[in-house]
Amino acid sequence: MIYTCTLNPAVDYIINLASLESNKLNRINQSLMRAGGKGINVAVVLNNLGVDNVALGFLGGFTGEFIKSDLKNYPHIQSEFIKINGLNRINIKLNHGTKETDINDKGPEISDLDFQKLINQIEKLSKDDLLICSGSSCLGQKDAYLKIAKACNQNQVKFIMDIPGKELLELLDHKPFLIKPNLSELEEYFDIKIGSMDELIAYGRKLIQLGAQNVMISMGSKGSLFVNDKHIYRASLIHGHAINTTGAGDSMIAGFIGSYIQNEDLKNAYLDAVSAGSATVFEEGLARQETLKAYQKKIKIKEIHS
Repeated sequence: MIYTCTLNPAVDYIINLASLESNKLNRINQSLMRAGGKGINVAVVLNNLGVDNVALGFLGGFTGEFIKSDLKNYPHIQSEFIKINGLNRINIKLNHGTKETDINDKGPEISDLDFQKLINQIEKLSKDDLLICSGSSCLGQKDAYLKIAKACNQNQVKFIMDIPGKELLELLDHKPFLIKPNLSELEEYFDIKIGSMDELIAYGRKLIQLGAQNVMISMGSKGSLFVNDKHIYRASLIHGHAINTTGAGDSMIAGFIGSYIQNEDLKNAYLDAVSAGSATVFEEGLARQETLKAYQKKIKIKEIHS
């Protein structure tokens, strides 16, 4: 079974404005509220691809009830969240003209007791399961993702980490199956500025040497790169009008795993990752099976020999 873990879930309040004018009344053209947080986005895209998954994390307050209720709309998602006393955050995703502005709250503090309940859930997983951890960590728990990585490694559970900050480097020796840094995060890890494809490949390989099994590096409008100890792949670029980039990276993770579990073909999984990410960026809403397939036909994967 595939599990997703969202340590800091949110209600995403998505607002569309023709333009944003400061110190004036701005009227909304269109708005939407949905369950959010990067792990939940992954769960939703997996659902859209027809892949059963179990969502883990922490829910509390009226926002937690909204998230729980919203996820009932997805038949392939089973919720096993831990109930907390705090209140899940509300994140504002503001689309105005050709610009996007995100305003993210901090989220609730998680007690040691509630966090241990999550670890207990993870310790029950087996080598036949796969855990995807995405998004910001929770308040009140130091080294939360490192503890999760240790629990997975002990039970030989494949795990994926798509998390911000240098904390990722601290858990690489537990051999995550996949990590997905973006270019700026990669530069932050090693305190460098990457100026060429050769340098990008070199630092992708560095992450492999440190313990990651597979690395997918997203570069925004410049595309992405896939690196492991045997192959380097680059996807052809797609040009178009970006409607919304929120959830694009999460869609890549879901597209990759949704494909990989079928036949363990990494090249095809990378193709589906890029297709799902593109479907989210250039179409309305998060990637779906039909939009992913449409972009599959437009993307070519080239192997780089270096």
